[in-house]
Amino acid sequence: MEPGNDSQSPARGLCDISFCFPEEVSVARSAARRWNRYRPVILAAAIGLGISVAQVPVAGAAVSPELRPVGSVPAVPHGAARLAAPAADQPVQLNVELAPRDPAALQAFVTAVSTPGSPQYRQYLKKGQFATTFGPSKASIDTVTEALKAQGLQPGPVSADGLSIPVHTTIGEAARALHVGFAGYRLADGRTSYANTDAAELPSTAAAVVTGIVGLNDLVKPVAHHTRSSRTVAAPTSASSPFQPNTATPSYCSDIKNVLASNGLTDTQDYWEPATLSANYAYGTSQLYNQYGNIGSGVNVGVFELENYSQADIDAFKQCFGLRTSVSAVKVDGGPTAPADMNTGVGLESALDIEILAGLAPGAGITVYQGPDNPSPAQYLDVYRRMVTDDSVQVISTSWGICEPNLRDVDPTLMSSEATIFQTAAAQGQTVVAASGDSGSTDCYQGAGSPHGSELAVDDPAAQPNVLGVGGTRMTLPSGGSSVVQSTWNTTGNPSGASGGGVSPNEVLSGAANYQSGVQGAGYSNVCGAASGEQCRQVPDVSALADPSTGYLVAYGHDATSQYWTIIGGTSGAAPLWAAIIALSDASQSCAANGAVGLVNPALYQNANLLTDVTTGTNVIPDSGYTGNLYSAGTGYDLATGLGTPKAPTLVEALCAAKPASVGSTFTAVAPTRVLDTRSAIGTSGTAPLGAGATLPLHVTGANGVPSSGVTAVVLNVTATEPTDSGFLTLYPDGQPRPASSNLNFVPGETIPNLVTVPVGSNGVVDIYNKFGTVHVVADLFGYYATGAGSLYNPLTPARVLDTRSAIGTSGTAPLGTGATLPLQVTGANGVPSSGVTAVVLNVTATESTDGGYLTLYPDGQSRPASSNLNFVAGETIPNLVTVPVGSNGVVDIYNRFGTVHVIADLFGYFTSSGTGYKFHTSTPQRLLDTRSGQGVAPGQPAPVGAGGVLALPLTDTAGPGNAGPLANAAGLVLNVTVTGSTDGGFLTVYPSNVARPASSNLNFVAGQTIPNAVVTAVNGSAIDFYNRFGTVQVIADLFGYYASN
Repeated sequence: MEPGNDSQSPARGLCDISFCFPEEVSVARSAARRWNRYRPVILAAAIGLGISVAQVPVAGAAVSPELRPVGSVPAVPHGAARLAAPAADQPVQLNVELAPRDPAALQAFVTAVSTPGSPQYRQYLKKGQFATTFGPSKASIDTVTEALKAQGLQPGPVSADGLSIPVHTTIGEAARALHVGFAGYRLADGRTSYANTDAAELPSTAAAVVTGIVGLNDLVKPVAHHTRSSRTVAAPTSASSPFQPNTATPSYCSDIKNVLASNGLTDTQDYWEPATLSANYAYGTSQLYNQYGNIGSGVNVGVFELENYSQADIDAFKQCFGLRTSVSAVKVDGGPTAPADMNTGVGLESALDIEILAGLAPGAGITVYQGPDNPSPAQYLDVYRRMVTDDSVQVISTSWGICEPNLRDVDPTLMSSEATIFQTAAAQGQTVVAASGDSGSTDCYQGAGSPHGSELAVDDPAAQPNVLGVGGTRMTLPSGGSSVVQSTWNTTGNPSGASGGGVSPNEVLSGAANYQSGVQGAGYSNVCGAASGEQCRQVPDVSALADPSTGYLVAYGHDATSQYWTIIGGTSGAAPLWAAIIALSDASQSCAANGAVGLVNPALYQNANLLTDVTTGTNVIPDSGYTGNLYSAGTGYDLATGLGTPKAPTLVEALCAAKPASVGSTFTAVAPTRVLDTRSAIGTSGTAPLGAGATLPLHVTGANGVPSSGVTAVVLNVTATEPTDSGFLTLYPDGQPRPASSNLNFVPGETIPNLVTVPVGSNGVVDIYNKFGTVHVVADLFGYYATGAGSLYNPLTPARVLDTRSAIGTSGTAPLGTGATLPLQVTGANGVPSSGVTAVVLNVTATESTDGGYLTLYPDGQSRPASSNLNFVAGETIPNLVTVPVGSNGVVDIYNRFGTVHVIADLFGYFTSSGTGYKFHTSTPQRLLDTRSGQGVAPGQPAPVGAGGVLALPLTDTAGPGNAGPLANAAGLVLNVTVTGSTDGGFLTVYPSNVARPASSNLNFVAGQTIPNAVVTAVNGSAIDFYNRFGTVQVIADLFGYYASN
């Protein structure tokens, strides 16, 4: 029977909290209910008698607000025993969940940005836009907040997405304010819990926008979907390998391999290590590492956990592999308290998740979001919400879940709130990956007596429509074989386990959002009551290794002398493996031009032929008590293994190729204008320098010749001056996560410029971030890109058009004097036409200066602007890229402020209004190359780059025709290139592969210097080259956009 039924009225001493509270609490609650029930009758009678409403006698002279139920009464799980009610002073956290402003519009937007072929495909919301676009109105939030206060509660501030109002209260206060009773229970698994025995009530104005209240019961508990084998080995704590850059597929250190072998454990038979998982006979990620240098750098993966992890375990794994993967933790609602301990099992799930990600995507950053280790439902939900509202990770991996029937019966508001959170993630371009569970087709089975344990069931959140559900397989490589054997994971015995899968009775896919349209696994039935044109959600979507008998080897547990390594399985391993595949996709050169792949499900179902179909095995667990035969693997999609397992190279290419190119833009030059100078309060409200870790928003549209709308990027010459510490600046579009790239590096006291082409936020703002110390920032505007009419870019073979040392471009060899201006003819030669040219791209170098000063370039025939392009000190050699408008006579003027200086200029291209050329495509700033970590460094390429060495940076992700991607097909790339760690003075030249190296340079440096410069290079096929003249040097390259014909 359900709680609250008369036949369940508690006996004396075992009472519902509504009966145990002081009499006035129950009376007040009953009176309020009676008033609201009979209020219409009373009012009607008053009107019929000719009595005004004001004359109707009401106790306390105040009219109680009309109350409406919110949510429902949970069904008590089978086998639960009634206990005494929880104490009135027991703390409880509630989340009052609000509906989105327009749920239908939200779903339509998610479908549009996630479906290949849609005009809005992958045009995601920017960071922080969800609340204002789809969140409830401020009026709605205020109405609910004030209603909660009026009921005697103390609500906290609304969540960042606008969808949840937290309330920290007690059982007693919640009962009084929300007009509910509470009862205590002992569940079949031994836990003690509480639950509300009435539906909560709120004033009708607030109830209209509230979907429910999470936290009124704690009857369900999430579980981690890992299955541990009995095979654990101990290795001396000294077992390790010296650090090696991440330039090759990670492999276990020899000491660990020897320990495993001595225990009779063989790779690909008893366990899999990252090196063999990534081999071509398995999942194929080694091709991404070894041929294209893709290790996931620049992508951040968030991991959902409800426990602590051992840093010593993670360090042992990283040390053995020679990794320096960044792993950090974010504690939500205080985080967990119990320490990781191999004797209690705490930390095992975290170790499995983190180490699989680090092993398969060693360059990706890992952020572990940790909720309390015994979370309330509200805290459980808070972790997911934080991962999404932070919007700082591109991929979210979770190996925890709750079986759907239990969640549906006990807390449907939690399920619906999760759905909205995952919709938000999809709208923002985040991919959510979830384990489908380890209990086969009977997901609720957790041992004898499990509620719903013998019934067909699926797992939440894997069954959520905006989540990629990942099932499990068994995989072995026969001795001497060249291809693996894969089947559905199903382990009998103790513990038993199998790939979670089946049909959801709760989730329905319909219309354009039905990415499973036309796909029905064997055994499918309409358990959700789908109407014509609709379909019940089926899981899993995909699968990967999960069998613990051939599972993952994880560093977990240690003592004074030994580090323990244990073999783990479960869909908990398959989920982070797929998260690593998505991270490698997001980091690939093909996706670099357009950002993260987001909700990947629609694209996967359209490219099902690029996965390995698993056709044998079943996920039935006889121990559960289920006596049927559902579900079996077969040809095509099935409810045991989904679409199958990944074939990384071709799959990555397909996921990225499904993305349309960004909108092409044309260039418009403007009169050089100073738009920011923190020293003089230009572009900012004061004269303070930019502090450490601070971000300065700069509004760049709607002034200085830049229109208010249609602007995609601006061209700024940014100068850092008076820095108090070594650091860097990063410019990026406002409203987007700060990228792992830099634009300008400096040391204390240095003044250094760099040209920056940066995408503009939807609000017309560019953000400028400073990492360390304080620094003054100056920015001069030289032009903008927009979707309307403008000039097109034409790349050229780099040509030296000016060198005052050698009488190139000038009549003599004298340096440019103090206050002198040198006119440089740039049209009519070197491939530049005589007319129609609006601007040119020059790399200008100052050398042999006798004093500190600066150069200013501007169109001849116009007044010299109050801006600069190149700052230098006496004796320094320094370059800077310049995009400068051309005078009507085809001349650019070069002005020198102080001393004498020799000037060199290399021509890289021009803009024309004649209609010929290429449009600019913005990209989220993305790191393509970092020789320090091995990102972008293919095997056989030098890292660092030695004297006279050439490093080729691949622009594709897979070999073969049709796989070039947007960068290899581009006419030119806009890069920010930085050199660091140089052992000698020299220069770097960037140019297209397969052509002769030009007699030009892009960066000049001295030993030990870190210096950046913007580079615009033409593209000629599948790679670009970096040539270093002297010494050895580390090279970093960040992509900011590209030029293409469309």
